[in-house]
Amino acid sequence: VQLNDIQPGKTCVIIGTLFKEMQLKPNILRDLSEDINLPPKPERKRYTHSSDTLYLEDETQRVVLVSNISVKEAITGTVISCKGRETTDGKFEVDDWTFCGLPAQIQNEMCGPVLEDKYVAIISGISIGDPKYDPMPLQLFVDLVTGQLGSLKDQTFYSKVMRLIIAGDSLSKNTRDTQSVKQAKYLSKKVQAASIAAAQELDDVLTQLVSCIFVDLMPGEYDPANFSLPQQPLHRCIFPQAAQYTSFQSVTNPYEYDIDGLTFLGTSGQNIKNIRQYTGLSDPLEIAEITLKCRHLAPTCPDTLGCYPFTEEDPFILRECPHVYFVGNQKTFGVKKIEGEQGQKTLIVSVPGFFHSKQVVLVNLKDLSCFCVSVATLIGETPDFANSDKVHLNASDDEDSEDMVDVLNENVNILPDDDMDDQM
Repeated sequence: VQLNDIQPGKTCVIIGTLFKEMQLKPNILRDLSEDINLPPKPERKRYTHSSDTLYLEDETQRVVLVSNISVKEAITGTVISCKGRETTDGKFEVDDWTFCGLPAQIQNEMCGPVLEDKYVAIISGISIGDPKYDPMPLQLFVDLVTGQLGSLKDQTFYSKVMRLIIAGDSLSKNTRDTQSVKQAKYLSKKVQAASIAAAQELDDVLTQLVSCIFVDLMPGEYDPANFSLPQQPLHRCIFPQAAQYTSFQSVTNPYEYDIDGLTFLGTSGQNIKNIRQYTGLSDPLEIAEITLKCRHLAPTCPDTLGCYPFTEEDPFILRECPHVYFVGNQKTFGVKKIEGEQGQKTLIVSVPGFFHSKQVVLVNLKDLSCFCVSVATLIGETPDFANSDKVHLNASDDEDSEDMVDVLNENVNILPDDDMDDQM
């Protein structure tokens, strides 16, 4: 029933959009009304508070939800159905609730099953231009993928990497010179932006890669692209060398692509980061699963996450269920396989930031197994893919993220090359 047709005390089912009223949520109008001379408030890691109130609203009105639903873990913008009854004080007591579930998964009948090993590599958070950036790990990966490094066993395996997806934040946030906007033009006339040198270095790396494999470059939070989602492709003039190759493709964020009949869908991680800030959820795999089940990639847009003001259609609504759903720029690597009621099967992948983890994710198109390879162990070592479905590491938002990376490296099976072991 609609919210304005609820009868007090009578059990019913209502459908609507969640909205969480949060005391700590940034509000520019409230901040200005308090005192114009106050310094800007520091950004919080989380904006949740015990006094937060959860509403369900439709086109008629809104009602407060209580009882069997977690206010802290609820996500503003998600559509749910609730079973319960209205109490005497006008609130809705929830007995049970659910999302709409995974959308239908379309199988491409024109493409048969993949009979041999083919891999899609996913990397994110390279952060070129950071003061602590070390180009050696990235160059090691580039040389290995392009066949210029490693043993014959290494070259045979990495020759099966068909495509590389760079999931945002290729440039560091330090390349964004925000102070130049406040300075007079004559003071910054002869100053070269840090992003120029970083973009040139990225162009050199991309040129090496696109000479051998297909590369899809997604924009991220700190890349020279528009801030609001969906982010438009980085302009090809930024990469004059790589843009000459047909194997180079600058794409949007979010990004969707069909490879051998399998649908890859992914983001650079802004949607996951924003949901983490305004809820008690920490695991990116769990958050990504919720966005699939509620059929919306960025439910917090435009409340707390910037997006373009679409008036006729919401581009973030999921009408088809992807086979692989990846989220970039996370703290640790994680894999989770979920199944829908209609037989949908989706592999959710948490892609770690390369700058901190030095790790690259590989997805096998043959059986949708997923592996994480550390650049520190690439030379003379090839991953063991025998137990692929056992690799499932839940990422977290804890402060001991470096310890999580060490645990990850211990769980990735490696088959060392005998000749390299003798040299060591």
